[in-house]
Amino acid sequence: MRFYVSGGPENTQRVAEINEALAHNGHIITAPSVMAGTGYDALFEAAYKKVFSVTDADFVLLLLPGSYETHVELGLALASRNNKRIVLWSETGNEYADGAAACAFYHHTAVERRSGSFEELLEMLLTL
Repeated sequence: MRFYVSGGPENTQRVAEINEALAHNGHIITAPSVMAGTGYDALFEAAYKKVFSVTDADFVLLLLPGSYETHVELGLALASRNNKRIVLWSETGNEYADGAAACAFYHHTAVERRSGSFEELLEMLLTL
């Protein structure tokens, strides 16, 4: 399975752990979600790679809370969802609550919303 995992800055370590666990189980990372370098050229290259990486993945996992990039990645995953599994994960589930801060795309029928401990998420991922 080809996969893409991303999340906000507070989830950087968790993204790395998930990438390592899935790769260890034989899955293919479409791209690391870490940008190398600075400046316009690095941003251009990162944007190009992220678009390809999200659209090329069979499985997209986004850890919440996310950043504005996380929401763009969700949009890319939804727009390119041919047989793609899209999962959002939140430790508390608060991000899914209805209200002014709610993201409508979290509730799209193609999106699986999960909440629980990080350990539970890892257990679920190891069954893939």
